Formats: sequence, C-alpha cells, structure tokens
Amino acid sequence: MAGVLNPLQPLGVMTVRRRFLLTPSFARLIRRERHGLRHVEGFFPEQRDRSSWVRLEEDRGLLILKTVGPDGEAEDETDIPLGHAHALLDVCAGEVDYTRTALPIGEGHALVDEITRPRVLHLVTVEFAADGEERAFRPLEWFGPEVTADPRYTNQSIALRGLDEVPEIPLSDAALNSLIDTLEGRSTAQAHKSITRPKAKQVPVSRTKAQTSSEPVKVDLDEIEAAMMREMEKTLQKGKPE
Repeated sequence: MAGVLNPLQPLGVMTVRRRFLLTPSFARLIRRERHGLRHVEGFFPEQRDRSSWVRLEEDRGLLILKTVGPDGEAEDETDIPLGHAHALLDVCAGEVDYTRTALPIGEGHALVDEITRPRVLHLVTVEFAADGEERAFRPLEWFGPEVTADPRYTNQSIALRGLDEVPEIPLSDAALNSLIDTLEGRSTAQAHKSITRPKAKQVPVSRTKAQTSSEPVKVDLDEIEAAMMREMEKTLQKGKPE
C-alpha cells in the first residue's frame, strides 16, 4: 500500500507524526477495552542536530537516534539487552513513563499514550509514512486539540523541561459517539489509508480470555456509554461552584 512504512525497511526511515491532546476519561476507556504496553523513555542531553534516548518496553530495550537533515527528521532504532537499557536509564537527563495503547483506525492505528511521569498527560499520536501524507488526514471527533507544532508536547521536552499546565478538554456526545464507533471498528474515511502501523510490539499488560483466543474482542456499548456518562457527570460536577 502506497505511503505505509514496511517494518522490514532499513533503519533511518523518515516518519511524520501528528499529535493531539486527549481527554483523560477517553484514554482510560481505551486502555480498559484494549489494554496497553508500558514504556519508559530516558533522554540524553539535547544536541543541535540530533537527539538520542533509550526506551524500555516490558521485555525489550531500544536505543534510538533521531537526526535532523535537509529532508526532515529520520530515526534509527537498535535493539539492546535489557540490562544495558536499565543502565542507560540510570544516566539519562530525564525520563517519561507512559502506557501506550494501539487503537485501529481505518487501515492504521492511533497510538494513545497515558503519561504518568513526570506529570499526568494524555495524548494520541498518528504516524504517516512520508511528508505530505499527514495533510490528507482528518482528525476523528474524539481527538482533542492538535499540539503537533507545539514543541512542549514532545516526550523529549516533557522529560527534560517538564510541562507547566495542560488545557482542559471538554467532553461532548459527538466525541463519545465517535470513540464508540472507533472501538467497534466503524472508523470513517477520516482515517487516511496512509497511516502507518505502530513499529513497537504491542504486548498487553494483561490479557483477558477473549483476547487470547482467535475470537474478536466484543465491546459492550451500553457499559461503555454508562461509564462515559459517569465520567462526564464527574467532570461537570467539578466545574460547578461550591
């Protein structure tokens, strides 16, 4: 398929990303339905035209180098032993701890990140194969405000400089219905076919019986909607004056 990255391609491939804020209740609901993989990323001090970090994914260690050239950014990933990954994390300048859940949208995935350290933050990232493909993508209604162009919301910036405040994201019936459609596999043509599949192995933190079988996971829409209504009521109650 044109525009989609092949996981067997040589390292140094360019990846274009768009990133959006996400309301916490949506992130929790997605993790509850799909589970996720814990990541710890440790970043080394910044350099002018490159940056490097180590990522720990459950039972896998990665050393990542991002370089900036005239054609854009390119990333190289190298598998390293777990012991080396832990040792490198000990000497990093800053860390980000998060759980990532891959949620299918169209023929690709949205990567939902629940950051727990150094501060609580919820983000959704969509990856594209090459520059230009991302402009054809229309964000789904359950996505929050886009922060792609805001350098404060990169993992590196959060790890090394922190983040002072995060805007509140209002909940709506349209956003909830859009998320339910996505969880049911009814994503619309908004999800452009050139979205890449996540490169990281998605190993759930815990698996239910349904997930370990060949049967698809069934989503209880009534339960989801009831849970979301409770979250919305809590949010509204917090906003009322005492």
